[in-house]
Amino acid sequence: MTEPGFTIINQWLAGKGFQAFPFQEAAWRSIVDGESGLVNAPTGCGKTYSVFLGSLIQFINEHPLDYAKRKNNGLQLLWVTPLRALAKDIGRAMEEVITELGMQWRVGIRNGDTDTSERAKQKRNMPEVLIITPESLHLLLAQKGHPAQLETLRIIAVDEWHELIGSKRGVQVELAISRIVHLTKQPVSLWGISATIGN
Repeated sequence: MTEPGFTIINQWLAGKGFQAFPFQEAAWRSIVDGESGLVNAPTGCGKTYSVFLGSLIQFINEHPLDYAKRKNNGLQLLWVTPLRALAKDIGRAMEEVITELGMQWRVGIRNGDTDTSERAKQKRNMPEVLIITPESLHLLLAQKGHPAQLETLRIIAVDEWHELIGSKRGVQVELAISRIVHLTKQPVSLWGISATIGN
């Protein structure tokens, strides 16, 4: 893993006294290779980083000379979470990484608490990362002009997948994903994230 994205992320982790787990590195490699997958690991083991940092690595690899300067790149990562209460914490963790890497990516949140002005702002200029609930995702897909907002998308991550399996919300997400993958300019990687999935 000698590509610049891997090097930069591993240096960032080392600077914080951390080292990537093998499952994280495997996910990063798969993301860079355009593959889809499922991350299944206990709570607190860095599942969020396994996909989020993979999206950063992918972007850095594709823009090694100016990744830190590039602004308004369009939506790169759509993070679907059924737990609205966790959205802010996830967003803060992502923003911290982006800031420390000196990148210009923005993180947005879209759920029932998102005010009208923020939604309008997102519609005009999508952040690179959008954290969204299944219900808000369906509302987004019902809006006029949504194909243009999604055409730059590279990765869809569905967090807490075990919360959605076999439920109406899970079916909602599956339908939304099947719609989105036909709107993008390039193939989209699909990632499920879960701490507890039974056989």
